[in-house]
Amino acid sequence: MTETRSPRRFSLFWRLTGIISLVLVAGAAALTFAAWSYARVAADNAYDRLLIGAARQISETVSADAGAVTVDVPISALETLSISRSDRVYYQVAAPDGAIITGYDDLPLPGNGAMPSDDAVVGNARFLGHDIRHASVWRYLAEQGATGWVRITVAQTREARNALTWELTLGGLLPVLAMSILALIALMAAVRFGLRPLRRLEEALLKRDPNDLKPLDVDTPLEVDALVEAINRFMARLSERLGAMQRYIETAAHQLRTPLTGISAQVELLDRAKDAKGRDAATARLRKRVTEVGRLANQLLSHATVIHRAEAVLPNIIDLAQIARNAVSDAMLETIERDLTVRVDVPDRPVMIRGDAVALREAMRNLVENALAYGAPTRITVRLEDGPEAATLAVYDDGPGIAAADWERLRARYVRGELGGSGSGLGLAIVSDVVRAHAARLETLTAPNGDFGIAIVFSRKAIR
Repeated sequence: MTETRSPRRFSLFWRLTGIISLVLVAGAAALTFAAWSYARVAADNAYDRLLIGAARQISETVSADAGAVTVDVPISALETLSISRSDRVYYQVAAPDGAIITGYDDLPLPGNGAMPSDDAVVGNARFLGHDIRHASVWRYLAEQGATGWVRITVAQTREARNALTWELTLGGLLPVLAMSILALIALMAAVRFGLRPLRRLEEALLKRDPNDLKPLDVDTPLEVDALVEAINRFMARLSERLGAMQRYIETAAHQLRTPLTGISAQVELLDRAKDAKGRDAATARLRKRVTEVGRLANQLLSHATVIHRAEAVLPNIIDLAQIARNAVSDAMLETIERDLTVRVDVPDRPVMIRGDAVALREAMRNLVENALAYGAPTRITVRLEDGPEAATLAVYDDGPGIAAADWERLRARYVRGELGGSGSGLGLAIVSDVVRAHAARLETLTAPNGDFGIAIVFSRKAIR
């Protein structure tokens, strides 16, 4: 047994909340990164001042004695950089000729190739497995045997800087998180408030009587107007369909009640017949009544089928030539016992339109039955003409035809012509409904030989 999976449903409220949350998270992340970048720069600027100050303090102890450059590194200069117990401080003092006077020989130098100047040079490097920040300053000596620029470089690991960076970042991050949470709560409340019109719309629908299909009258914002209009259009179509169905059932019941009553009366007369002649006459009348009821029932079912398919069935590409041939085949079955000529005149090539083959076949069957019942003493012709402007599918007969004054009246439901007969008065009404559903025209024509015809004219726009 195959398990039927219900379609996934989602909450509009939670979807909007999720989107807003993502926006807020992205904004908070951007602000956090900006705060971290600002904190890093601020920490570097603060500690760079100490680093440059220590280097300058060392440079003040540089001197020359008998051509030899000496330096007395003050402990206070390094103590200012030892704020963090985990930080390490490195230094290097290089003579004008590049010889290392004191410090670490392999300490990286900031601004490699930088020319000596009064300005300090600061940079980042990696030394002994640690990230460091280093700064260099210059001291010019003009002593005999020791003339030139002495370079003093001081470096410090980044532990204290990183700690200050994160401290400043967290200090700025907490307000950002607090504001993001407050903004999310406020926006969730706003979304909930904004969706209240949908709740009112739901309540208005739930409170309605199932038979109440009047348009909704609910105060909604502009964004919900399209939904309300769509619901109103749907209810209008549903009301129209239900009304048509109710009218159809009432009319069908009324139309069937009379012949059924007649059948009951004929059966009673048949029971009362005293001789064979009376029974034969009653049987003939009963057979006629049963035939009328059968024809009426078929017409009612055909009409119901046409009404339903006009609303529910999507049109397909069909061949009108095949529809015409089928109509002739149906007519041949009806004329077996009559001396009647049935002809078909269609092009050899297909004539394609977009339509409903079942509904068109019903329409053609009714045209042929009308021709058989009210006209056609000797011949019926089903003709298809594919012209430059339209395709015309017609049924001709050599009967008296329909007067122009009666044409509109006879297209109404349950209206019979002056010739009377056993018809139900639904034939042309069914054809009119099919024609209307195909955006075509229903016209009367006169053939060159004088035959009367009823034609369905399809405009070139419907032909594919």
